[in-house]
Amino acid sequence: TEAHGCPDCGKRYSTSSNLARHRQTHRSLGDKKARRCPHCDKIYVSMPAFSMHVRTHNQGCKCPYCGKCFSRPWLLQGHIRTHTGEKPFKCSICTKAFADKSNLRAHVQTHSHTKPHVCGRCGKAFALKSYLYKHEESSCMRLHSAPSKQPPSPTISVPLPGRMVGLGIAITV
Repeated sequence: TEAHGCPDCGKRYSTSSNLARHRQTHRSLGDKKARRCPHCDKIYVSMPAFSMHVRTHNQGCKCPYCGKCFSRPWLLQGHIRTHTGEKPFKCSICTKAFADKSNLRAHVQTHSHTKPHVCGRCGKAFALKSYLYKHEESSCMRLHSAPSKQPPSPTISVPLPGRMVGLGIAITV
């Protein structure tokens, strides 16, 4: 059961740590827990995001092409590929290659016969949720945009095994 409720918006979570992570989204820049980077003008309301950002100044992981700094060497390595065009992760099914392993993993799902993301307007199914979104925003929207008496059916998505990645938000002042 989801026993941990947010006092600000009522959203419920199964663990107190998930609730604590969510509560950070309600903080504002004026919050006493908001932190300003001692090296630049960025302000963070999420402590994990703040800590990760500060490491970009301390780790010496600076891109030799553009000067952007990273908190981890492997993040810099992935970024450098945007400059070099290197794509070491190759699909074993087709000829596509990727600079990032996670993009290859997502791509491999497109070869699967499992297509759990179904368009509520036309019924077309997709292996990736991002492909469904692209479809809904382009071709399907134009083809099925005529006014109708009934609202479109909801989009159906069945989550595939994977991991969630939390993103911190930085605001430059």
